[in-house]
Amino acid sequence: MNEGHLSLHLVRDCGGRTRLARRRQCYPLTTTAVLPLAEEDTALIYVQNAAGSVFGGDRLSVDIRLDEGAELCLSTPAATRLQGDVLSVQTTRISVARNGFLESVPDMIIPHAGACHHQITRLAMERDASAILLDSMAPGRVARGERHDYALVLLRLVVTCEGRDILIDGARFCPAEADPALAGALGEEGYVGTLFALSAQVDSVALAADIAASLDGTQGAFGGAAPLASGYGVVARFLAADAPALRAASHRAWDAARRRMRNRPAPVLRK
Repeated sequence: MNEGHLSLHLVRDCGGRTRLARRRQCYPLTTTAVLPLAEEDTALIYVQNAAGSVFGGDRLSVDIRLDEGAELCLSTPAATRLQGDVLSVQTTRISVARNGFLESVPDMIIPHAGACHHQITRLAMERDASAILLDSMAPGRVARGERHDYALVLLRLVVTCEGRDILIDGARFCPAEADPALAGALGEEGYVGTLFALSAQVDSVALAADIAASLDGTQGAFGGAAPLASGYGVVARFLAADAPALRAASHRAWDAARRRMRNRPAPVLRK
């Protein structure tokens, strides 16, 4: 059992670039150095798990703070594998100050047979902050015949703006209670993704249309997007037939959101 912790504090310097002001990390969580995105002031950081997987019994926590104007793109170098039949928990807390921009675009999670995992993310935004959050999941190690053989995967997201809840979202996959492969659930596709594009300054209707159009053009995937009832952005959900289609759909949805919110294309991240 691992009790890893990672804490990042990012600031915007006088030259307009985002830099890492403080980092604290405890095995198995670690990060790369801050990498620049081409022609941007955004910091790119990859979160790594030195253990190679999230194991049963792990308690992992991540705390991220973006000061005013800081821009961070957070990703992982590869898919996150979930192993073991004991509950593992990862809790992430993020705060984004005025004019800050957070992009969290990790690779997919892959639950192994018997895996039981809770993933809870809490994001606190100031009024002029923005964020793009992506989560994606495979149905298991399909090549090994482990399709929906995990015990439980729970994904939960709570977002507040100036202390007020603007989004509470949850997804619970428990094959013993309800077969995810049923029509009306994940169906035959099994690979699932969700993207939230959050901002009070964006035209949510136009943003939803852009993301929906990007998904319509992705071979092997389908989905849709809609404005959030709170008026703070858009939610998009999509299904894919395999891992390449899921990654393509994820990138296209991210690209559409980024072009509308930042007037910049999504970068192709080095993996």
